[in-house]
Amino acid sequence: MNSRSKLMHGAALGALALLSSASLAQAQQALPTIDIGGRLRTGAGVRAAPRGPTVGTPAAQTPAVRESTAGEAGYAPGFSAARAKLPIYRDPPGETVTMIDTKFLSPTPLLDVRGVLNYSPGVSIQQGGNARDLQISIRGSGNRLGVGFPYGIRNIMLWEDGFPIMTADGNGRSDLLDPHSYAAVDVYRGPSSALFGNYAYGGAINFRTFTGAEIDGVHTGSEFGSFGYFNNYIRVGKAVKDGVLGNIDLAFFASDANSSGWNRNSMSGKQAKLLGRWEVTPTDRVIVKYIANNLRAEFINRENFTVFYLNPFQKNYGCSIPVALNLNLCNNLNVPANGVAAPLTRQSVWQLGSHTNTIRQIGAVQFEHDFDKDTTWRSQFTYDYLDNINGTWPPPGAQGGAVAIRGPTVGITAQTDITSHMPIFGFPATHFLQFFYNNAKNTNPLFNQLPSAWYSGATGAPIGKIDSYTSNISLRAREEIALAPGLTGVVGFSANWNRVWGVFTAYNYTGTPPRPTLPTQVAVDNDYWNTAPEASLTYRYSPEWQVRARYATAYSTPTFIFLTSTRNGVGQNPLKAQTNMGVDLGIDWTPRSDLTVSVTGFNEWHRNEILRLSNGTINYFVPAPASLHRGVELNGDWRPFEGWRLIAAYTFNNFFFTNFWEDLGTINGVPVLYNRASNRIPNVPPHTLTARLGYDQPTGDLAGLGAYVEYVFKSDYTIDNANYTTVPSYSVVNLNAHYNHDLTNFYIKNLELFFDVQNVANRTYAAGAMVLANSLLAGTPFQTPLVWPTGGLATAQGAGLIAGQPISFTGGVKLKF
Repeated sequence: MNSRSKLMHGAALGALALLSSASLAQAQQALPTIDIGGRLRTGAGVRAAPRGPTVGTPAAQTPAVRESTAGEAGYAPGFSAARAKLPIYRDPPGETVTMIDTKFLSPTPLLDVRGVLNYSPGVSIQQGGNARDLQISIRGSGNRLGVGFPYGIRNIMLWEDGFPIMTADGNGRSDLLDPHSYAAVDVYRGPSSALFGNYAYGGAINFRTFTGAEIDGVHTGSEFGSFGYFNNYIRVGKAVKDGVLGNIDLAFFASDANSSGWNRNSMSGKQAKLLGRWEVTPTDRVIVKYIANNLRAEFINRENFTVFYLNPFQKNYGCSIPVALNLNLCNNLNVPANGVAAPLTRQSVWQLGSHTNTIRQIGAVQFEHDFDKDTTWRSQFTYDYLDNINGTWPPPGAQGGAVAIRGPTVGITAQTDITSHMPIFGFPATHFLQFFYNNAKNTNPLFNQLPSAWYSGATGAPIGKIDSYTSNISLRAREEIALAPGLTGVVGFSANWNRVWGVFTAYNYTGTPPRPTLPTQVAVDNDYWNTAPEASLTYRYSPEWQVRARYATAYSTPTFIFLTSTRNGVGQNPLKAQTNMGVDLGIDWTPRSDLTVSVTGFNEWHRNEILRLSNGTINYFVPAPASLHRGVELNGDWRPFEGWRLIAAYTFNNFFFTNFWEDLGTINGVPVLYNRASNRIPNVPPHTLTARLGYDQPTGDLAGLGAYVEYVFKSDYTIDNANYTTVPSYSVVNLNAHYNHDLTNFYIKNLELFFDVQNVANRTYAAGAMVLANSLLAGTPFQTPLVWPTGGLATAQGAGLIAGQPISFTGGVKLKF
């Protein structure tokens, strides 16, 4: 890694010298200001009388998706007057960042954030263990780790309004992310530890909620449709300027989402959020943040290929209550009949009442002080409480089925930083230095699931307990320098010390009736020291063209569960920290306000990449010593004619192992290893595409009436290290019709109606999958051993597929007061 690091630093310096000399002859050209935060309505014209037609010319629209600093004004990328007031992570030059403005999604029903993040290239999303559980990956960061607690969203960092919403062990949960609360989403693609620290291995996402000024009143909406889905939400906000109290901006959001599910996976999620900003004095500000989330959702039963092809939604006779004739059609689970130990009985997830019920509360405060017009100090504190009232989890050593997990995760985050815009040697510059600390304590008892408990999910005997603690101490620095008109150079660095320690206790039973014996305990006390340098150049050749070149590194340390899960069950697993060194080269083209196109190529060298494998009864983790990730990302927003709009995001991934000898066990006491070099990395689709073509009538009597067609494609991909098993590709077409109308002289300011059809062709497709372990076939000669997915295609658990949503119909109404 050292030689590559030196090579990339040399290349960056050489490019810097070349671009600097070229830019000296380039006259500075001012770009028009783009109001990213403006309040625009898709398809709406000017306001009309309550009973009259909407007429006039449509307001200008901001890009739905764009790259950081593309099309912005300023002396050089990242040096506009607007950005000078923002935190360092907002619209940073040199970073590969997709900025999604959610206004164009106003007429779209949104059960989860999948509908938003699909429009960022580099992002792939798989369905998780319940209706609101998603595995969100950036450049394949988490696809190979599976989904559900305690795995969650891994190898990326999640923030909301600049506050962390991940625990200190790198665990993120998508049920917090109600898309109706977000005005915009920033997706940082590629290694980002220099800016965000530990776990920003594949990137980071910052979700930006609506401010009080953006809401300016009351917004309420209802969505309702197939499979018992309804979602009621409300946004209340106002910005007040007071000469005595100072400027205050308050925004409140609440939602109640429910669904019976297309796969018998009912869900009920209630959420509330508060964001407040108080300008106490012209130089002092206080920002408060609060999130409360209560989720109860039934567990989605994963399927093998046999079940997926013959009975994808598991609704045939014998599924809710298993019968012998339908063992291969329902993929039910084996659990202890007495709730303690063997013998086992076959039960469905509905009989067991397998579900998750979690409560999450996050409270945070940030203080800001301006020492002068160029220097700002920010300090932030966050308290995070997650309580598993009832959960379902397949732990290491779980023989044939899932177990119940209880207990809380409690953590804090404290950070302080200083940002200065003082010039350096006459060059405009931004300087940043931050100290960061967080921790999390897990106390999670484990229980067998009790047969025939149904909705309650009652538990049997205790089978284990997790007591673990994780902490991170980090120092981060960043320098942004305008080297010449249109040219910005950036260097960044972070150093992080991570400690993971705890005890995994497994309770053992023997005899008839079962009696407890001595428990098995596995202790871990590991610490990891990592650093991450970064350097980039951003060159605005003209107001239309911007070129980005970036070298960056990242790290992600293993969590406690990874360190106690082996192929043989509970045990010590000596995993190292994952590291990622990457190079990005991007071009942004903004020839006019109605066309934005960005293309980015990337090449990343990964070390000790952690893979989660499942052999049907045990989940465990293995490292791949070296792998190569490379690809191309493209996004665009084009409004070719008045009222018409095309938005697209495409990703090409070419990921493969370069050094990985997989241990599949022994024959006659001799280890059998397989060389996986050049094999594709499992669970990463090579091609993904999301595109939307729509028309909104801009003027006249029918102004605000519109429709769009949306196309989502994912190519086939392998799900085992030997590349023998492939999940088929799929394409889904969605249709939408909507109407948006502004009103005046009435207490309702805006009315919006929509009707949406998802999966018009009613395609059956796999919305999620787990990586499948390979094993030796019985009786295989040692000289020519073969490998095949464990248990073939008809074994229970199998590939862990989840069928995607069939055709569905959703309507909605939204009002603004």
